[in-house]
Amino acid sequence: MWSTFFLDFQTAMQTSPPSSRARSEEILRHLELLVLPVVHGLGLDLWGLEYLPLGRKALIRIYIDAESGATIDQCAMVSRQLGPALEIDERLPGAFNLEVSSPGLERRFFKPEQLQGYLGRTVQAQLHEPLEGCKSYRGELSAVDGSTVTLVENGASVALDWDQIKKIHLVHAF
Repeated sequence: MWSTFFLDFQTAMQTSPPSSRARSEEILRHLELLVLPVVHGLGLDLWGLEYLPLGRKALIRIYIDAESGATIDQCAMVSRQLGPALEIDERLPGAFNLEVSSPGLERRFFKPEQLQGYLGRTVQAQLHEPLEGCKSYRGELSAVDGSTVTLVENGASVALDWDQIKKIHLVHAF
């Protein structure tokens, strides 16, 4: 059974030794080349990819989306179409688990341009390094200008460069 696949280079970079970081980046680029035609061929959008080396087995996650949201059947279809091709691909090292899913209500953002449709919504950003003593910011997304993401947290505006952000996701209000 195939699972979700998403490319998360930033996390891979943080959890991998320096010698394997370039390899993880190379694998992600290769995965994107394999995944995009399949996802687009099914009329879906590729929201993001993660490749996480976890000891002897890696985790490959593919996040797909559609205008009305990706269904379980669409996730299964992507998994069925990609699974066999990924299994025999010699550029992928060793064993892996494949997961395919929608980004979900608290979707993670993989590129600054993905944030444009979520202005005015609450997001949470984790940084690689502390900024003014803080490594996590939660606030209203007020602007995205190129690689600069601006949040309003407790009435104060905070501008973050995309390269400072380790992970950023939508906060769903229940």
